[in-house]
Amino acid sequence: MKLFDIFKKKKEQPSTFPENELERYLIEGASSIDAQKYFYQKLMWNQLIVLTPDGMELEEGEQTVGGNTTVKLVSFDGGHIPVFTSLNRVFDQDIMKEKVSYISLKGQDLFSMTKGSTFILNPYSPYHKELLPAEIEQLMNGTIYDQIDVDEAERQHIEQFNTLYDLACEKQKDLILLGGYRMQELNAKDQGRLEESIHYFEQCLALIEDHWPSMVLMAKALQRLERHEEAFALLEKAFVINEENHSIPMEAALEAVHLQDLEKALYYSAASMERKPNDFALIGNHAMNLVLAERDGEALALIEEALVLEPKDEVNENIKNLIKDVMAGNRKRPTMEETVNGK
Repeated sequence: MKLFDIFKKKKEQPSTFPENELERYLIEGASSIDAQKYFYQKLMWNQLIVLTPDGMELEEGEQTVGGNTTVKLVSFDGGHIPVFTSLNRVFDQDIMKEKVSYISLKGQDLFSMTKGSTFILNPYSPYHKELLPAEIEQLMNGTIYDQIDVDEAERQHIEQFNTLYDLACEKQKDLILLGGYRMQELNAKDQGRLEESIHYFEQCLALIEDHWPSMVLMAKALQRLERHEEAFALLEKAFVINEENHSIPMEAALEAVHLQDLEKALYYSAASMERKPNDFALIGNHAMNLVLAERDGEALALIEEALVLEPKDEVNENIKNLIKDVMAGNRKRPTMEETVNGK
């Protein structure tokens, strides 16, 4: 939850809300940093209404309390203490229909008396807000205004990132295929779009350096542009950051084959199987890499496992026939270059 979150109820009954500056800043604070700061200033120094148990009503009007004053307050079942910005807020939505006992205290005095408590501001009103202990502590020690600036900077940071990420994804739309590799040639216009997507992803990673989806999608663009060393480096970074996604090592294995690095191709195709066991396609990929490594017996046993999982898969059936032909000496062992080119 953000520092300044307000909750809006469906308006069921007419309300005088807002009827003072504190209530107005409560509404405006959802979209204005300045209003947030004014809201907290008003919350600190304005008179607030809190309910007391029946029979404890003090003299009506503003109350001044000393440092050692103890006042019993009404709280909800969850422990939240209802607090109101004006007396009319107590009776919003006609939930409170009878006379109530209450006192009016300056915000600073109320929060000093109730350290560690959680409040709900105007719980019956169209706009209400939870006030958490840490938030109140920041209000009391004056650091809340710095926190507002930090939150706003983070919001702008995320907004900038999302804009760049959306632009990057839009530029490579229909030009990459997740989970595979299309061999169709790119025209100059498509190459330009992919270069632009890479530029935007670079900016994304400058903002959030460990954002692995940006790394993967940027790698796919680099892959299509045949910049395989760069693509592989990004996929290796993403692999370390995300320890669960199976597509990352699958793509890394493919790039390793492009770079004719059989050791890493085997490592990443095995890792993809570990991350998603019993996936017949991943098993087939690893079996093919085992053939390249001249580990034919392992490859045959593995591809037969894949065909038990999906007996009708034509790709794995072709890999099985290839393995048998190689073992029988009926065909030459495929090279890494031939594998990349689909031969």
